[in-house]
Amino acid sequence: MRKLCIVLCLFAISCQDKEQLENKVPFDKMKVVLYQLMKADEYYTRTVSADSTMQKEKKNIQFYKQIFEMNKVNRDDFFATLTYLQKRPIEFKVLMDSAYELSKREKLQLNVH
Repeated sequence: MRKLCIVLCLFAISCQDKEQLENKVPFDKMKVVLYQLMKADEYYTRTVSADSTMQKEKKNIQFYKQIFEMNKVNRDDFFATLTYLQKRPIEFKVLMDSAYELSKREKLQLNVH
């Protein structure tokens, strides 16, 4: 019984290490990048109806590349971390709430100036 308990503990620890590898982008950077991607999507959605050439030129993909480069984040690492967090609803909610707080702060700053 004792050996089984030890084996289960070792298995649980090894699984945690593997899961940690999937979380490649730090949380603070993740929330900023996610917020910027959402802003880019909103801008693209609003302007594509007025300018159909944006859709043909795949401007949204160009926006994403610029955001990843500006934040020095690898696209694959970002999506691996996003997938990792989506499997953990509580952590994912914290991420989404943090991105929302960034938007509220930005709106407040725009209203003050």
